[in-house]
Amino acid sequence: MAENRNAQQVREITDKLEQGLKELFESERFKEYLKTMSKFYNYSFNNTLLIAMQKPDATLIAGYTAWQRNFDRHVMKGEKGIKILAPAPYKVQEEREKLDPATQKPVLDKDGKPVTETVEVTRPAFKVVSVFDVSQTDGKELPDIAVDELTGSVENYAAFFDALKELSPVPIAFENITDGAKGYFSHVENRIAIQEGMSEIQTIKTAIHEIAHAKLHAVTPGEKVAPEDKKDRRTKEVEAESVAYTVCQRYGIETSDYSFGYIAGWSSDKETKELKGSLETIRKTAAEMITGIDEKLKERLAVKEQEAPTPLRDAAIPVYREAAMYAFEAGELSAYRTSMQANMDCKEAIEQTINDYYGNNRLAAESAVKSILEKFSPERVAYVLANTIQQKDHDGRISRDCKEWAKGMDASPDHATQLIIDSVNPGLVSLFTEEFVRQTAIGKVQEQAPAEQSKTAVPKEGPEAPAPKEPEQAAPVKHRLTPEEKKIKEAVMDTLKAQIAGRNDGMLATYRSSNQSFKVMMEHNVRIEGNTVTRDGEPMFAIHRRHSAKKVQGCYRELTPTLEYIGKEKTQEAAREKPSIREQLRAAAKSQPERKTPVKQKSHDVGLE
Repeated sequence: MAENRNAQQVREITDKLEQGLKELFESERFKEYLKTMSKFYNYSFNNTLLIAMQKPDATLIAGYTAWQRNFDRHVMKGEKGIKILAPAPYKVQEEREKLDPATQKPVLDKDGKPVTETVEVTRPAFKVVSVFDVSQTDGKELPDIAVDELTGSVENYAAFFDALKELSPVPIAFENITDGAKGYFSHVENRIAIQEGMSEIQTIKTAIHEIAHAKLHAVTPGEKVAPEDKKDRRTKEVEAESVAYTVCQRYGIETSDYSFGYIAGWSSDKETKELKGSLETIRKTAAEMITGIDEKLKERLAVKEQEAPTPLRDAAIPVYREAAMYAFEAGELSAYRTSMQANMDCKEAIEQTINDYYGNNRLAAESAVKSILEKFSPERVAYVLANTIQQKDHDGRISRDCKEWAKGMDASPDHATQLIIDSVNPGLVSLFTEEFVRQTAIGKVQEQAPAEQSKTAVPKEGPEAPAPKEPEQAAPVKHRLTPEEKKIKEAVMDTLKAQIAGRNDGMLATYRSSNQSFKVMMEHNVRIEGNTVTRDGEPMFAIHRRHSAKKVQGCYRELTPTLEYIGKEKTQEAAREKPSIREQLRAAAKSQPERKTPVKQKSHDVGLE
């Protein structure tokens, strides 16, 4: 029953196509069809005609569930779907003669009869489906992914004309044409000539028209063409003019002087098959030119942007990684707000750039990343990308490498729901992130960032440490934490936050460290002793403490500290000086007998000496 119903629907659609084809060749109907083709140039001829017949003003179509799943939009109540044809091939079992793979001749049995075998065959078929235009839906606003319209004097005219010259199968040159024509394609000389001195719009339109001639109607000398394949001059002009009109519509170039009044007369003596052939030729050529122009134009505009770099939009705005409450207590709300606005600008720019550099199911990731890095610092881009991926950790469209990279990046909990790149496909975000990491290598030295910041924040005591030698000494001590060390660091930070909350708020403290943190510290014999974290009695991290810049609730509240890895440095020092860490500490204690207070009571130290 379902198969009979589908066959009936396909038959009804086919009948409409036949009727629509006969009515199409009226001047205004033909122009409407070409306008629709310019928007849906990748659709088949039949579906383009069906869309033009049912909703000629359509701009973006998708299925009912596709609007919900991919665009977070919903078809409005009472809207009528646009009927188009979708492939629905099916498989059947057939009995066929078995062929010998070597000779491709039937295999015979002992009686000399052909041997048969059952094979699975796929047969082409179509079904009728309903799609809806964006104007029939409501919901989340769509990003503007169309190519910028070229109006008036044709913005980016030079880049556009260069793209046409690259797409043209023959050379293009300007000259003074004396017979009044705006341009021509010479079969003999195999070139295109365009009248010099015309406006930018007229030059572009003429070039597209003549390129269509060169693509469709070029004749190889000595080539024999069957009589039925020969096209008369009127047919050639209809095809070239229709291609030019379609391409110009795509880019918003003024088309008011196009007239198709002769279309009805041209089509009156043509067979249906011949008319379909010309329309399919127009569709295919226009689609090929639009795709090529899009790619070439983006390449040229990207080169143009690279040649004229602009200053970073977030220049002199550091990435503020703390929460708003932390900023309030530290008297740094202004820095927090400025950084947050720059973060939002960066997020929106990444979304727009991915849309701009995505086309034909391909993301020009390298160019997209370069474009963003010309506007924002790598640190801010990494911050936004890491926050997005951390919030989408469940999404299988994001690669495992990207998720691992994001885990090592610090992100403020305040930004979890705000700084999410959510208007583009997560798979594209993953591709963009992989290329970003490749170009910047951010993440490989991420563990050193807090330590380096802390070193600059805590001044060195003693005049004997010369400043010029510090960078040389700092270079070899960089250390990337192992997974086990990262685990310990997280447990220590969790425990420190609980201790600080207890000191700040007493019995009113709401933050509690987890049992898992306690287990990790016990398992690895890790202790917090004043401003040092030890493992098996040996220093592992230095705790750099901070306090609020102004009093809150009558006291200077302690803020979240940073941890600096010192295990490697201490190990190297021990190897160099031979005495062990414990022996050094024991010797230091003997030389300063008056300092008998345990280290763990020094809870208000600002830094580690």
